[in-house]
Amino acid sequence: MSYYEFDEQQYRKNNNIWKYVAVALIFALLGAMITYYVLSVDVEKSDNIAKEDRAEVETGKDVSKNETKDSASDKKSSDIGAKGDLYIKSDNPVVEIAQKVSPSVVGITNKSEVRVQDFFFEERTEEQEGYGSGIVISDEGYIVTNYHVIEGAKELYVILPDGDTVEAELIGGDKQSEVAVLKVDVPNLSVATLGDSDKVQQGELAVAIGNPLGHQLAGSVTAGVISAVNRSLRLDDGRTMKLIQTDAAISPGNSGGALVNSKGEIIGMNTLKVNIAITGAEGLGFAIPSNDFVAIAKEIIEKGMVERPGIGILGREITAEYAKELGYPQGIGVVRVVSNGPAHKAGIIPGDVIIGFDDQEIKTFKELSAIIESHKVGDVVKIKIWRDGNEFTIPIKLEQMQD
Repeated sequence: MSYYEFDEQQYRKNNNIWKYVAVALIFALLGAMITYYVLSVDVEKSDNIAKEDRAEVETGKDVSKNETKDSASDKKSSDIGAKGDLYIKSDNPVVEIAQKVSPSVVGITNKSEVRVQDFFFEERTEEQEGYGSGIVISDEGYIVTNYHVIEGAKELYVILPDGDTVEAELIGGDKQSEVAVLKVDVPNLSVATLGDSDKVQQGELAVAIGNPLGHQLAGSVTAGVISAVNRSLRLDDGRTMKLIQTDAAISPGNSGGALVNSKGEIIGMNTLKVNIAITGAEGLGFAIPSNDFVAIAKEIIEKGMVERPGIGILGREITAEYAKELGYPQGIGVVRVVSNGPAHKAGIIPGDVIIGFDDQEIKTFKELSAIIESHKVGDVVKIKIWRDGNEFTIPIKLEQMQD
């Protein structure tokens, strides 16, 4: 077995050497720390001086003029942040909007009668209630709302912001535009401030005020943004509407309520939303632009209705492809004629194709509608008809179209 001989004297000598090395290392570390500290202070001072120099240059300070530090600080602060006026006047505009605009939004109850079958399949009449919202647009008591809120009503009531319920008179409504006007005999109503919807921009603040799910939640406020403007939306019944899109929550009962901008101006009337259960899409609400519903409301107040001239037909577009297949010209194929309507009186029959109107070629419903809307009820126009390979022109007197 071999052993390692341990030399005590050699260990002590080596140990002394390591002591010297350790002392040297300690002094070296201390020196490095002191050097680092001194350099850090110098660098910090240099940075501060450089920052002050840059601030003086950026703010245009003339050192030779010996301006005070306060004036330099003021100039530097004035350059921070965006310039220009803001719409909002408070830290939380929604609070101010709710306080100022909510008194102009009312609840509406529609009482109607419906026929239902009982357990024994016998029909009976039942009274039902529908709920919506409305906007006070005149100190004379005029209130604007959606047509579907008042449709089929036997009785109409308005629930005021203070909770009082008063009977309302239906002045008139227009299904095509989804606008209706009521009137209540109540003094000192809070009248809404109406904004210019043509100036609405995508991304603006949007606040919806109304009565979702009935009057128990009256005056509910939700906020979002303007998601899009001038949305052309085709409804299930074939109507096409130009609407403002918002992601502010709109629920059943909000119909007829206010869509408000950051100034507290009403820029739209909440009308519909995309069904989440069917589409799975959220945050898709739509409102009628204020410029549109105000013009229609004025006409309803003046005339009790909206003048909509028409010819009284139900038709379909014959496209180029369809026309080639059938051997027909492009135009509007007449499917049905309203009894005793203008077309019926002029001799138009199902199967005819409208190919011209007032010496203009017609190929689409959009073209036909645009020309008709440029006329008034009572105007006599010329319609060019294609029938069994023959073309002829007949006069027709435009009449008011019913819903």
